[in-house]
Amino acid sequence: MFVQLDQLIGSGEDREWKKMARWIKFEEDVEDPPVEPLSFHSLLNLQHCLSKGVVLMDLEEKDLSSVAYRVVEQMAIDELIHEDDKAVLMRAILLRHRHIKDRTHGAFSFGPNRLYSSYTSLQNVNNINKSPRIVPASEINGYATPGETRININEETYTSSQEDIKMRTQKESILKRIPEGAEATTVLVGAVDFLEQPTIAFVRLAEGIPMPSITEVPIPVRFLFILLGPQKTELDYHEVGRSIATLMSNEHFHDIAYKADDRRELLSAINEFLDDSIVLPPGKWERQALLPFEELKAKSDKILLRKKKALDEKIKSKQPQLLTSEEEKKLLAASGGDSGGDGKKPPNPLEKTNRLWGGVINDIKRRYPMYKSDIMDALNTETLAATIFMYFAALSTAITFGGLSSDKTHNLIGISESLLSDSVVGMVFHLLAGQPLLIIGTTGPLVLFDEALYEFCTSNDFNFLTVRVYIGCWVAVIALLVSAFEGSVYVRMFTRFTQEIFSALITLLFIFETVITLVAEYARHPLLPEYKYNNTMDSQSLKMPCLQVTNGTNTTGMLSQNLTMLLNGTMGIPGDFNDLLIREDEGGLRNQPNTALFCTILTFGTFSLAYYLKHFRNSRFLGRTVRRALGDFGVPIAIAIFVLVDYMIPQVYTEKLKVPEGLSPSDETRRGWIIPLGGVPIWVPFVASIPALLMYILIFMETHIAELIVDTPERGLKKGSGLHMDIVLLCLLNTVCGFFGMPWHSAAIVRSVTHVAAVTIMSRTHAPGDAPHIVDVKEQRVSGFVLSLLVGLSVVMAPILRLIPMSVLFGVFLYLGIASMSGVQFFERLWLFLMPVKYHPQVPFVRRVRTWKMHLFTLIQISTLAVMLAVKSSPFAIIFPSFLIFTVPIRKQLEKFFSPLELRALDSSQPNDNAEDEPDFYEQVLNIPA
Repeated sequence: MFVQLDQLIGSGEDREWKKMARWIKFEEDVEDPPVEPLSFHSLLNLQHCLSKGVVLMDLEEKDLSSVAYRVVEQMAIDELIHEDDKAVLMRAILLRHRHIKDRTHGAFSFGPNRLYSSYTSLQNVNNINKSPRIVPASEINGYATPGETRININEETYTSSQEDIKMRTQKESILKRIPEGAEATTVLVGAVDFLEQPTIAFVRLAEGIPMPSITEVPIPVRFLFILLGPQKTELDYHEVGRSIATLMSNEHFHDIAYKADDRRELLSAINEFLDDSIVLPPGKWERQALLPFEELKAKSDKILLRKKKALDEKIKSKQPQLLTSEEEKKLLAASGGDSGGDGKKPPNPLEKTNRLWGGVINDIKRRYPMYKSDIMDALNTETLAATIFMYFAALSTAITFGGLSSDKTHNLIGISESLLSDSVVGMVFHLLAGQPLLIIGTTGPLVLFDEALYEFCTSNDFNFLTVRVYIGCWVAVIALLVSAFEGSVYVRMFTRFTQEIFSALITLLFIFETVITLVAEYARHPLLPEYKYNNTMDSQSLKMPCLQVTNGTNTTGMLSQNLTMLLNGTMGIPGDFNDLLIREDEGGLRNQPNTALFCTILTFGTFSLAYYLKHFRNSRFLGRTVRRALGDFGVPIAIAIFVLVDYMIPQVYTEKLKVPEGLSPSDETRRGWIIPLGGVPIWVPFVASIPALLMYILIFMETHIAELIVDTPERGLKKGSGLHMDIVLLCLLNTVCGFFGMPWHSAAIVRSVTHVAAVTIMSRTHAPGDAPHIVDVKEQRVSGFVLSLLVGLSVVMAPILRLIPMSVLFGVFLYLGIASMSGVQFFERLWLFLMPVKYHPQVPFVRRVRTWKMHLFTLIQISTLAVMLAVKSSPFAIIFPSFLIFTVPIRKQLEKFFSPLELRALDSSQPNDNAEDEPDFYEQVLNIPA
């Protein structure tokens, strides 16, 4: 519904209707469209006017003049106006309408052409000394007979300047915002000097009629509201006009207006509108004194809840005839009492079926019949664009975590294994999954688990890769057992309390890992007082270690001679020098000049650029599409730029990624593609079930939470989820990964959310002030399959991948750690320890919870986090996932010390901020680590 409010302005021959505002969903005048407040008194005045004024339903007229004629005649019949006022009132209704042009620099501009010649002084018409008779335009064919005044209304109505015609052609952008098939409501209000009392008319036409002279956009007019009255009155015409315009833009009210048979139903609809409204009492309003939006919404929900309870009582009393209002009937239909159909709700994946593997069976029955549409729905440009975009996102993370795995496992599992496993596991998963929009890959928690497992196996002299094979087998067994009893439903036990601790743990480990790596760089390449070398040496010679030279020696000549002898192999290397000289194929050089500083620059440069592009996404520079593209590609852009910086400065040594040629394992001297099962004690295959259970906890938590985030109703997915099926499929694939010595995989939450966003089509024609809504989501299997294939083919880029410095990847780890803090309430509450209470933000967990209890809740989380960090840093680091399970009973015990309202504020799954910026993908996943 398009609504336009015009107000009568000017005097004498300058009188005209001026457009004051328009509604598509919200009111628009000069400012951006907000939810404008209404005067409660004006709503009551509107209700009173409608109860006394003219109401014409389904009027069979075809033009404005005929409608005006019928309105004026009915006003005279109802004795709202005198007979002498009919002609002048009709001429006032048919005065020219002036529309406001498109804004320039945030202000209104007006056209210079105004057809004063088409105006007639109302005062002159009022002074006519005869009783006029109003004749419709269709009857104006001949001359006036004695006793009647004929007014040529067509000339008044449809005369317009060339400037107006040009203006209407510029309204295409407005038309795009109006839904197809929409109709218009025209509201005309103003003060005149010939009426003694306000007169009002509400008109609904039998069908929409184009009236280009009165509407800003060329859409048919279905409703007219006219309010004219004397200058001196207590009635605020403008506010009453705003009230009816706001009502007509309200979906529920205009639905009733379309169906109403008389004024009684309109008045009842106004009462329902008032019932759902919240009135602010008079006083001096300040921002701090007003309730936040969440609490206002909660109060509105309470009003709706009371109405539903009353409705339930009527239903229980088996007296549906007591439902008098349209809203009550609508609530009855929504509650299922009057559905009239046999439609079944889709099964809730978080509800048990009480059958063995019932959840898995339901997932298969629901998703596999749609397999053909999963292919056909991918044949569009949106899927192609999403595939290209996600390829770069998946490749950058595969390289990053592959490099980290290589570093933590001493190259037993590296880039080759990471790229190939991401490709094979991804392709199989997207072919068979119940929710193929999930992106599968190695994640931070799984890499850290492998690090702890490697250290454990090394300290106990176990074959690391062989132990992983048995762990993979046990993971599949555990997954099958858990899915048999539908254990996936228990993911709801992992509340925000647990998720925040898990997120904080991984975030801090990423940050600590980056800092520790930089410290190690300064240990391997310390900042020495002097680096002496021959300036004529080539870049290969610059990689030789510094020789200690005493003062007073011919340093240049001696150093040149010594290096020449070293290069020729004629000089023996002393023992202490052997400790400093480490060839690149044995782990890199040491004591290289400028290396530590340059690695610091690469690390913090990569982090800073990626983090800046993340925030640039919501800046005011460039267009929205360009900003989003730069923000979403921030990590690949940062990697590419600082790899180029490193490449342009070859004189400074930096450790690079170790990437073998072709399809070779990362270290062919220590492993092959098939991992042998022997070489471990006989009891290891059985004891491997313990770390397998710990790893299953990580995969369970990440994959299921990814499923729940992706399948939220707000994302508009229609084909269902694979909550029970996908975890089993992933664990079976991880078993295969174990046999080939490849990294573990789970659903990557941030990448999955990014993928869903990439295949989501948002509205471009939503109402101004309204948030873009989802038009369609391309739920298909092709984009995930193709991007996984492309990641696998990236092994041919080995020469390029070898150019990536490890310090650049650790800059990415630092970014992942810092970016994962966004939207995590735990970190927000940490800052409140250092902030005076009067400066605390007005958010629910501050307003609803006493300060000391809020800090107590945070301290409990800090204590749990400290225990997990201590365990992760101990020789028993491999058991750190088990502490995630222990947080569940801890959270249960908190119910004894915190009220349900306090826990809802502190442990709610909903974000507490109301930021205007569009959240990025890290903020959307809230409490889950990258």
